[in-house]
Amino acid sequence: MTKTDQLEEVRTTFEARSFRGIAVFLVAWVAYATALVASSRDLFTRVVFEEGDAATVSIQVLAAKDFELLVGNYSRVGFHHPGPGLIYVQAFGEWLFYDVSSLVPSPWNGQAIAILLFNAAMMALVSSIVYSWYPSWMLIAGLGGASLLFVTVYPELLSQLWFPYVYFAPFLVFLVAVSSVVAGRTEHLWIVALAGGLLIHGHAEFLFFVTLLGGAALYLVRRWELPVAVRDWWLVGAVVVLFAFPIRLNTMLNYPGELPKYFVYGGGHGIHMPWTAASYTVQFWGPDRVLAPVIFVALFALVAVVARGQKFLRRGLAVCAVTVPLMFIYAMIGIDQINEAYIGYFSYAIPLFMFFLLLIGLAQRVDQLKYAGVGLLVAGIAVVSVTHSLANRRPEMVGIPAALDAMADVADGRPIVLERRPHEAWAEVVPLVLSGARAGLRVCADDAGQMTLLVTDEFVCTPAELAVGAHFAVVRTADAGAPAGQVIGKVGPLTGRPPSWVTVVD
Repeated sequence: MTKTDQLEEVRTTFEARSFRGIAVFLVAWVAYATALVASSRDLFTRVVFEEGDAATVSIQVLAAKDFELLVGNYSRVGFHHPGPGLIYVQAFGEWLFYDVSSLVPSPWNGQAIAILLFNAAMMALVSSIVYSWYPSWMLIAGLGGASLLFVTVYPELLSQLWFPYVYFAPFLVFLVAVSSVVAGRTEHLWIVALAGGLLIHGHAEFLFFVTLLGGAALYLVRRWELPVAVRDWWLVGAVVVLFAFPIRLNTMLNYPGELPKYFVYGGGHGIHMPWTAASYTVQFWGPDRVLAPVIFVALFALVAVVARGQKFLRRGLAVCAVTVPLMFIYAMIGIDQINEAYIGYFSYAIPLFMFFLLLIGLAQRVDQLKYAGVGLLVAGIAVVSVTHSLANRRPEMVGIPAALDAMADVADGRPIVLERRPHEAWAEVVPLVLSGARAGLRVCADDAGQMTLLVTDEFVCTPAELAVGAHFAVVRTADAGAPAGQVIGKVGPLTGRPPSWVTVVD
């Protein structure tokens, strides 16, 4: 066989594998999307007024729809996360499903559907990568069933819009893609770049994980002289430029940007004890801190046994074995409030990947298990249907339209200035600001020092507005006695704490 014939054979094999990968991705995406959207079908009928954090993101969505957003969601420690990638996903959903097609009754619902479809796409990418190594539809069905069973134990990982949950699916993609690349499938480098870019945009903590794991993968590709097609390098470069562009532009326009703030934060808190960091790290491996260490040890031991002779499995095991110590190090030195589990929700992806590796290994060693995939999928669908674990559960506000109308009547064309009593009432103020913007009313927050991060500069009152505007206060009833001023409305969460008063300030 001549060299030309060999190159043609490689090209033909690559094209056939790419076609099969696309087919698997599309089938898996439709399957996951159907399950997620059907479980949250009330998004097509129920009007949702978002609360607190969700409202702050929706304010950023307004900017993203005009392609003006250059930073990520806000952090409670006083900065924005690196990039707006995930918020643009939500903005696209609001634009497509609410503005253009009117398929949903309120803007946030469109954002929710976009995230559900995004998570489905992430899970489908995982399926396509695995299929490139093990071309079995039965196996893919089994992994799908396993993932559904997993989210019945941790039901919010694929269905919620709170970003700590949204990071889970792209981190799973990142781990699987890195494993595939270091096992030899360098055509998946672009997926490493895609998932890594989404993660870095989403949260500053991924500057640590993505840089180290992705950098190690690139080093091994060069060290082991793994062949990388020129087109793959170009594709990786394009993805990196796409995600780097808004960060770089924000740095230029608002020098020095957000990046220096991450280093200040990193050195601004103490180091936790190793046993505390270990407990934090292992809690994501089981339903409680007693079973978690048992599951942790058992999974590593079992995967080590079934991974023998399987390159992808051995590399996947190695990636997980490296990621766990990185999580431990980050918990020890990178987390300020170690009691806040939500910071590490993304790491639920590690045990799920380990379960995937175990199932793949068992299916390769016990031929009959290949046919159990359909049964596992059926079981997963049945359990999800009974438990409603894929249903979108969201914090909602009540009383927003009535309170907004009442304030507009009192203001009589003047800007509506909102105060908070106490500061924690920002969770009610932000939805009112947001709803005013959507309704074409000027509603602004009175305190630039504390509210700029939450509502952006655009919705902080100017000195002129403070002088001539109609002033209102949002007062937490649990923190006040009799209301000062006329009560013209009540707003608050659908469940939980009692509603807050909206009062006229003299």
